[in-house]
Amino acid sequence: MAKGYVLVNVEPGKELEALRGFKRVKGVKEVTPLLGDIDFLLFIEAKDTNIIAGIVIEHVRKVIGVVSTKTLVEDEFLKHFEDIC
Repeated sequence: MAKGYVLVNVEPGKELEALRGFKRVKGVKEVTPLLGDIDFLLFIEAKDTNIIAGIVIEHVRKVIGVVSTKTLVEDEFLKHFEDIC
């Protein structure tokens, strides 16, 4: 299972509408409102990273008020070395 974190900025005054929209997106497991330079942190789980990309492009970016996104995905390669460290 792939994990992704999406940093989202929205238009001022559209935060509540965006929050509602994010909660309707299939694959978004958690929505965290933030104070500061970033407005929301979304946690997405999917079968693979291509599906995460599709969720962001086709659904998250289309939520009303979204201005920009930055997507970070878990590094599956280094994850396998956790037991060695």
